Amino acid sequence: MIELNERCMRLREEAVNIKSASKKTGAQRDMWFRYGERNLPQHLRSNITLVAAGIAATAENAAPYIAGGELIVGYNFGDGEYGGLTGDPARDREIFAANGFSDGMIDGYYADCPPLYTHTPIDEGFSPALSALVREGAVCNSAGRSSITCNHSVLGYEKVLKLGFEGLSDEVGLHARGGDSLFYVAERIVCRGGMKIGERYAAHALALAESADRERRDELKEIARICQRVPRYPASNFREALQSLWFAHILNTWEDGINANSLGRLDKILYPYYKKDIESGALSREEAFELICCLWIKLYRDYDVQQCCIGGSRRLSGGERVSEVNDLSRLMLDATEACAFVRCMSVRVSSVTERSFVRRALEVVGRVGMGVPFFFNDDVMIPALELYGIAPEDADDYCAIGCVETLVPGKTNPHAVNTRVNLLKAAEYALGNGRSMFNPGLPVAPETGDPLAFERYGDFRNAVFTQIDYLLESAVSVALAYMDSSEKDRPKPYKSLLTEGCVARGVDFNARGALYDYYQLMFLGIPNLADSMAAIKTLVYDEKRYSMAELLYQLENNFPDEAVRLDFLRRAPKFGNDEDLPDSIAAEILNYACDRTREISEQCGYSFHPQPFSFLWMLEHGAASAASADGRRRGEILAYSASPMQGRDESGLTALLNSLSRLPTKKTPGTTSAIVEIEPKLFEDGHLDILCDIFMAASTRGLCNVQFNTVNASTMLDAQLHPENHRNLAVRVSGFSQKFNLLSRELQDHIIARTKHAKV
Repeated sequence: MIELNERCMRLREEAVNIKSASKKTGAQRDMWFRYGERNLPQHLRSNITLVAAGIAATAENAAPYIAGGELIVGYNFGDGEYGGLTGDPARDREIFAANGFSDGMIDGYYADCPPLYTHTPIDEGFSPALSALVREGAVCNSAGRSSITCNHSVLGYEKVLKLGFEGLSDEVGLHARGGDSLFYVAERIVCRGGMKIGERYAAHALALAESADRERRDELKEIARICQRVPRYPASNFREALQSLWFAHILNTWEDGINANSLGRLDKILYPYYKKDIESGALSREEAFELICCLWIKLYRDYDVQQCCIGGSRRLSGGERVSEVNDLSRLMLDATEACAFVRCMSVRVSSVTERSFVRRALEVVGRVGMGVPFFFNDDVMIPALELYGIAPEDADDYCAIGCVETLVPGKTNPHAVNTRVNLLKAAEYALGNGRSMFNPGLPVAPETGDPLAFERYGDFRNAVFTQIDYLLESAVSVALAYMDSSEKDRPKPYKSLLTEGCVARGVDFNARGALYDYYQLMFLGIPNLADSMAAIKTLVYDEKRYSMAELLYQLENNFPDEAVRLDFLRRAPKFGNDEDLPDSIAAEILNYACDRTREISEQCGYSFHPQPFSFLWMLEHGAASAASADGRRRGEILAYSASPMQGRDESGLTALLNSLSRLPTKKTPGTTSAIVEIEPKLFEDGHLDILCDIFMAASTRGLCNVQFNTVNASTMLDAQLHPENHRNLAVRVSGFSQKFNLLSRELQDHIIARTKHAKV
């Protein structure tokens, strides 16, 4: 592996300690975005042109910032992490002043501001029954009262590299055909900003060169030369491609924030430029490594879901599948290890992926120790996407967005991480005959029969699945209501420019203009529901250790008898231990939910993609759930995504992976996500080959997405007691990695409680 050189070590240190941009740049985007909106001519005002004007004004006016020693330049002037606005006007005035803005500009920001966007209230239009489910936390949308379907994108950055913004502007003109639609006006405004951003940095680099020493002067002149070309014109070499990509990404983050606006398959996008330069002798492998590290450092944040994806496979014309791993894939793994900080990266693997590459990726997981990279299985994901109407050649090109959500880059609006459904509630409502146990007696769902009359497990099972039906239908109703609002409220002209379908149709990204426009429907609580159903079958129906009346009393009263709770927790088999009963129930639940979701999609004419992923909402939905028959108390956290409930997978790593592999993952194009906790010793040389074999074998059986956490419990416990000694300790949280000391105590305890596998 190539080591970080002095330049990258210094830049890395500055980025980790947030020194580079400081408070001189944080509010630039906020001020100039508002300036662009305020100065847009009245006759051009619409939601989409206001956003476009804000992006362009920021590109044309924001103060360029180039840190000492940088080779890839440009700042996206983000949120409070870089000295951005706080929401407190008095404090924000100070921040604006520190950014060099005059009193007149600051006054204009607050006083001379037109009403900008419409906001459509949503939940007032819900039926009483739907409102009750939302209040119960059974179904809900993350977007708030006016649908903000924002960030969570992977745009067609490859087009910027190939055409430049001047070429993109020409393409807009061809589709507009001289028309004056405000959509095309907005696209031209965005292109104008894209053409200007590089020129601003070129001028700044030349100004800095005048007072720099000889070595840095030459570097700044080269930066100026590159920025005079890109992103206005096509990139002609590897460094220009990296710089153009970074500028294009900055513009995306200005549109709607940094979070989960991601970069896509960088080893594929950048490889033609890398290969050409390497073969011509214009670039060495060490120089390419340095440039990749410079980009990684630009992307660094404490909370990082600016995802990039490497590896993968594709089909040849004859149907044979081949690996797409290349030398850039390996260099990017090397850069991730060398930088050794939170840097969100996924690796696509398949039956044709070189074992040496899989082993190397696992080695980086163990050495970096922050849960990166993480893994997606092509042999599962590609068929799942095809099942939901994605063309085979596009399914081959899928990648992750932020945490684990998936899409086809540059062609998709996935409406990711919005509507979710707590499937554990299906058992609660079945046992309550349509009434809530969390809010005792509240009718919230259809009556499915008095549970005291359920003579067989099958009666109970049928009631649960009827409630799953109702929850899924209700979740889709919520999603459609928010989606209709987003078409009016949140246009995305920049995303439209770089998403296939939008410019050709003259339809915005958020108005269903993308080639693939679907909604990812998040399923929570499947492991808890499976464990609960397995416990009821075992202890109530098979062993008859408890009557249904006794169980209902315990659940309604939050397990007043601890011995009874421990029986339901320990005497019944639990998902994650390669036990047939809970594993088969979990598979049946997910299989049924996926099939019903497809049927509902056909009925409503819109595609919903099943996604067993919880993000952090296992806390929120657990807090709104009654005690459950898996031994979980009222209000306690749910399982993370498809992972076993924390602490219940006790039979080793192989058993856990076997359980996960039994899920119908080829029906979940939104990804069946799991975090697996592994003691660091399993990543050591003596065990790594065995771990690699086990992982690859599980992948052939259907393992979908897996993220490995390698920090042991004792280290995390010490970090709780002595946070000053563990400032840079990072862990895999919930589809993303984060510094441990920045997590809430509840999340810290949840991660500590997850089983740490020390045997295979």
